Amino acid sequence: MRSLFRSLRFPFLMILLLTIIAVLAARFASFDWFVENDRWLRTTIHQNPIRCSLIAFTVYLLVSLVPGMAGKSIVLGWLFGLFTGVVIVNAALVAAALVTFLLSRHYLKAAVQSRFGFYLRPIQERISRDGVIYLLTLRFAHAPFSLMNYAAGAGTDVPLRTFWWTTQIGLLPGNLVFVYAGTRLPTLDELIVSGPLGLLDGPMIAALAGTMFLPWLARKVIRMFSPTSKSVQELPCQVSEVHTGKEP
Repeated sequence: MRSLFRSLRFPFLMILLLTIIAVLAARFASFDWFVENDRWLRTTIHQNPIRCSLIAFTVYLLVSLVPGMAGKSIVLGWLFGLFTGVVIVNAALVAAALVTFLLSRHYLKAAVQSRFGFYLRPIQERISRDGVIYLLTLRFAHAPFSLMNYAAGAGTDVPLRTFWWTTQIGLLPGNLVFVYAGTRLPTLDELIVSGPLGLLDGPMIAALAGTMFLPWLARKVIRMFSPTSKSVQELPCQVSEVHTGKEP
């Protein structure tokens, strides 16, 4: 459950920040700068969709190479809308996954194995044994993004093509939910007019709830039908130990 709340930190911080800016902008003229730049940014995206999408893709790709940056796709939904946002997010995440996969396979294998070998070994054994099914299982269940990439690259012989398409398909449901949550956030103009109550949007609340419960639901379904369920259930515990620096 801790990993689910960690993935929602960024969306809730963004909602809080938008609310604070909107309230201050409605009361103090000095905060109009935020509103003006919000309008300018949206106008620029509307007038230059391809260039802005490429910039967003590049930024998202670079940020995705840094572990622990979950939830940022809500920003692209807020700025680009559902379809464009999902395309950018999925493409950038898959590209980042391929970069870390190839780096760990060809250049960082020894370093990854020495630092995280204890935690990666069960995952690598399952990937070697169950292959495609296990890769899809972990992606659908929102296993930590970076750990999955390094584990598959540093300790398995999974073909690059297999890793690519399982990542592409497995990340899509979660990306759809997160980006849709971003599309339900009002602009600063709308938030100033409606006030903080403008955030009490039923579909947005449902989408944020979905971002939290989709991984949990995926694990429950996988536990019922998949022989790999035990590893999937244990994975969040292992990963939290990696992030907190605990030794085995």
